[in-house]
Amino acid sequence: MEKITASLSHLERELTAHVQGAKQVFLRNGDTPTKVTQVAYGVFTKTDYCEMHTHPTMEECFFFLKGTGYYLVNGQEIGLESGVFVRIPAGIPHRLQATGEDPLEYVYFGVATD
Repeated sequence: MEKITASLSHLERELTAHVQGAKQVFLRNGDTPTKVTQVAYGVFTKTDYCEMHTHPTMEECFFFLKGTGYYLVNGQEIGLESGVFVRIPAGIPHRLQATGEDPLEYVYFGVATD
C-alpha cells in the first residue's frame, strides 16, 4: 500500500541534502508513483544556510511557517517570514539563509520536471 499519512512525532530528524538544517520527510519519491521527489518539514537555525546551487530537473516550493531569513533566487533577494511562499523553477540558482534568533521553519516539496 502506498504511503498516505505521516506525523512529525513519528518521523526521524535528518540533515538536509546540503548538510545544513534538519528535516523530517513526509513523502519520498519511492513512496508515490507521481513526479513528487520529496515533501518535508524543515528547520534552519541562525547559523544554517544552503549554498548557491541549482536543480536541473526539479522544481522546489517552500512555505515558511515561522522565523526569518532570506532566499536568493536568480539574483533576487526574497525576505522570509511566516506565510511566505517561494517557488524555484528547475535550473534557477538559489540560496537559503536563516537570519533570526528563532528557527526558520518551513514545509517543502520538490517535483521532477523531466
